[in-house]
Amino acid sequence: MSAARGRPLPVPEGGFRRIAVLRLSSLGDVVLTLPTVVALRAAFPAAEIAYWVKEEYADLVREHPAVTRARVLEKDARRLEDLVSMSAELEDHDLVLDLHGSARTRLLTFRQKAIVLRVPSTRLQRERWVRARWSLPAPLPPVWQQSAPLLARLGLSLAGPPRLHPSAAASAWAAQEWAAMQLPARTIALAPGAAWATKRWPEAHWCALEAALAERGLGRLVLTTVAERRALPGLAAQLASRPGGAWATESLARGMALMARAAAAVTHDSGLMHVAAASGLPVVALFGGTHPALGFAPAGSGHAVLCREEPCQPCALHGREACPLGHHRCMTALAPVEVVAALERVLAEVVP
Repeated sequence: MSAARGRPLPVPEGGFRRIAVLRLSSLGDVVLTLPTVVALRAAFPAAEIAYWVKEEYADLVREHPAVTRARVLEKDARRLEDLVSMSAELEDHDLVLDLHGSARTRLLTFRQKAIVLRVPSTRLQRERWVRARWSLPAPLPPVWQQSAPLLARLGLSLAGPPRLHPSAAASAWAAQEWAAMQLPARTIALAPGAAWATKRWPEAHWCALEAALAERGLGRLVLTTVAERRALPGLAAQLASRPGGAWATESLARGMALMARAAAAVTHDSGLMHVAAASGLPVVALFGGTHPALGFAPAGSGHAVLCREEPCQPCALHGREACPLGHHRCMTALAPVEVVAALERVLAEVVP
C-alpha cells in the first residue's frame, strides 16, 4: 500500500513491529541511507529492521547496531521471478521504506499491504545540471538528507550524517595488519579508483601526491580493487620503493576497518569517499566529470571538496568512459599542490 505523498501517517500503538529498508546498491548510496535507519531504530527500539541489499554491499549494514538483519540479494538471485518470490517476505511487514526507487524495488513493493514510503526521484533536477545549466538549477540537498520528508511523515527526523560500524573481527584483523604494515601514526588513506574514467585523477598526479606525502613524513595507505591496482602500475611501483606506504586490495569489511584507522583520506567522487567520511575521517574529495551540487559531497563537516567549476562540469550524472570534449581538464588541471594544501588544511582542523 503506497502511502499518499506528503500526508502525516498514523503510527501504530506500540510502534511499528517489522520494518524493511530497501537500498540494493551501490556502495556510497547504501552508506548514505544509514542515518535513516538510525532514526527508525531510535523511534522504534523493539522493531525488527531488515535491510535489503545486494551481497557485495552487505558488510556495510551487517554489523550496524540499528539493523536487525541484512536481507542479502545474492548475485545469482536477481531475476524477475526471484524478485516476485522474494516480495512475499515483505507481506508480514507493517512499514517498508524504499530508498532506492528502482525497477527492482518497485517490483518488490508492488501491491504490498504494508505502508510503503518511497524516496522521490531527483533525476530530473540532476539532469538540469548536466543538460540545462543555463537554467541556473539550485544545488540538490545532500543525498543522505533526502529521506527527511519521508521520516517527517512519521514524526521523525535525522540526527546526523552516516556512521559506519566495522565488525569486531574486521577491526581486530585491521589492527594486526596495520602493525604489520609498519605505517606511521599519521597515515593518509588514498583511494585512486572510480567506476568511470571521467571521475579519475591522472595516475601521474597520484604519484606526485604520494611523493609529497612521503616527503612530509606521512604514511600512505592505498585502497583499491585488484583490477584498479593493475591499472596503476606506476603508483604501485613508487609506493613500494620507499617505507611508510602500503597497498590494500581487501574485502569491503576489511577495507572499511583499515580505512577507519587513517588520519584522513583523499578520494575521487566514489563509494570510498562516502566510506571514508562515514568512518569519521576528514576527506579531500576530487570532483571531475560530476559535481558536488548533485548532492553527493562527503557528508558531515571537516571535509574539503575540490571542483574546478569548468563550464562543462558536470558532463554526466555518474560519469563517462571518456571526456566528451577530449581534454578532461576538470581533472588534469587539478594540480597535486592544490590537493596537498587542502589536505594540510583538513589535518590542521582535526582535534588530536
